[in-house]
Amino acid sequence: MKGYTSLRNMSSQNTRVLIIDAETQPAQKMGLALDGAGFPVTWCTFSPTDVAENLKDFRPTLLLVHAELASPQVATLLARLEATPIPVAVLCRDVTDEPFVRQMRSGVVELLQEPFSARLHINRIRALASELSARTGQVTGRGGRELNDCAQHLMRTRRTGGLAVGEHGRAFFVRGVLKAARLRELSMQAALAAMTREQGAWSFTEGADGAAGLVEFMGTDENAFVVTYREFGEVKVQQPAAAHDDAPVASSFGNMSDIAPPPPQAPPAVVPPLVQDPDAAKTPILFVDDDPTVVHMVSGYFSKKGYPVATAVDGVEAMNLLTTRAFEVVIADLNMPRLDGWGLLRLVREDLRTHETPMALFSAQDNYREQLRLIQAGAQAYFPKTLRLSALELQVRELCEPRRRFTRLIPTDGGIEFDFSALGPQWVLKALTITGFSGQVDVRDTWASWRLWFENGRLVQCNARMSTTSISGDRALASYITSKQASGSLSKGTPAPDEGFAGQTTAATLARLVPWLNDEQKRVAEHELSRARALNVNEELYRLFVNVGPPAWQPMVRMLCEQKLTPAEVIQRLGVAPMELAAVVKELLRRGVATLQA
Repeated sequence: MKGYTSLRNMSSQNTRVLIIDAETQPAQKMGLALDGAGFPVTWCTFSPTDVAENLKDFRPTLLLVHAELASPQVATLLARLEATPIPVAVLCRDVTDEPFVRQMRSGVVELLQEPFSARLHINRIRALASELSARTGQVTGRGGRELNDCAQHLMRTRRTGGLAVGEHGRAFFVRGVLKAARLRELSMQAALAAMTREQGAWSFTEGADGAAGLVEFMGTDENAFVVTYREFGEVKVQQPAAAHDDAPVASSFGNMSDIAPPPPQAPPAVVPPLVQDPDAAKTPILFVDDDPTVVHMVSGYFSKKGYPVATAVDGVEAMNLLTTRAFEVVIADLNMPRLDGWGLLRLVREDLRTHETPMALFSAQDNYREQLRLIQAGAQAYFPKTLRLSALELQVRELCEPRRRFTRLIPTDGGIEFDFSALGPQWVLKALTITGFSGQVDVRDTWASWRLWFENGRLVQCNARMSTTSISGDRALASYITSKQASGSLSKGTPAPDEGFAGQTTAATLARLVPWLNDEQKRVAEHELSRARALNVNEELYRLFVNVGPPAWQPMVRMLCEQKLTPAEVIQRLGVAPMELAAVVKELLRRGVATLQA
């Protein structure tokens, strides 16, 4: 199939390697080694524009990506490659997923251990020529812990295919999202969680070769599924009808369409609508749009489905609501008066009270999709306004699924790994409080490791360790709240060694600590901006940024880069918040448009 045929007859001469690396020096080193071995090779950064141009002009047959497999850069890249499937080899430090990769024929097909070795890695790349066509596309194993690691890999690398556990367990993934699951009387996430506790044999079959991904769940109960896997990667997921909803659920991803109609040969009755969301009442949603017609239509649909719905006419009103109420999802229009979607997104991400809230942007203009990818400003999704309401509900449920899965698995005996950065460090604390959790939470990222103890839903103590330094209490909790790309697990564990928060409830501890952290971040941003006299501007990159950057940023960008005003002067003239200007300066520095002149 097209996901892996490009490497079937690979050799040094006909294998075109595109190196994707955020840094120039290691990319050049790899490029020179590959060029010396006879491979046509070029290099680019992770910039969506750079990647798109090289895919079009260079036409690579293999991507050599220098990043950690669990990094956001790899996740974004894999999502973009769904329209143009090209095998990916990842050069990284952590190669623990290698057992799940070695038989795959599409997506990530190889993990190479850092540092780059011309002698070892070039031979390994060359050996892929004969391997890919002979791979089975199937991963097998035994035991729940190994299965849990495999499930995490499927989600992380956006795999599609069928999972079989023993005689009765079946699950089906589409682009890393669980679409159907059954184990005896259990279904969906509950079934998958139960499968990870099974100790029998299991296997995952990659779906890129059509019928190999066939999974069927026959039955008459409300959780029955029929998942049909067609040739060339077309998938149809059928579910039983829900009351008062006749919208079909069918997805095709051979052509990247979000929601596809039923196949012509199937009668309409064969493709029933969405099942009623059992967690709708616990999923408050905020819709932000200045068009009353759109607000009435969308909020009315979701209210009838049982979701608590609030609305706002622009970003200013939305931010006021977000700082006083908790929402599971925010969906905001991009074009609004006073404060548009871009401005709201920046404020939400800058404020520690709101920055963990999943947020999606939607617009009637298709070109915003590319802008969203280009800026990568922290939104979880983009929805065109042409999307059907039933499809929008499905997307909202997918946004909520990681948190819902965590909540369902809290009562388990532990050992299941979670992506805490996707859930939100504060949200995890609140979820454990609501469920009355007693036990310990172990969290780690590349910077530090944390252990938190809970008793009957109250956070009792938090310890953190960075290299040889250990801290506890407020300082440790503050570092946990601001952690990046952290993962971890829950366990019953041992009682806390001591009291770290003076007997306060978890809510009171966060209410005291989070505003202080907000003030500290603002103070640091103001201090850094006040020290800078001006920006040194790269004129070529500046002209490009003016064309593709957010329009709302243009007045600040022109004052900084053309009028050579200091950040403090821009703040005074435009009356913008220091954190907002800091975000603009940070983006200019990250893109290489400018450097700080101290």
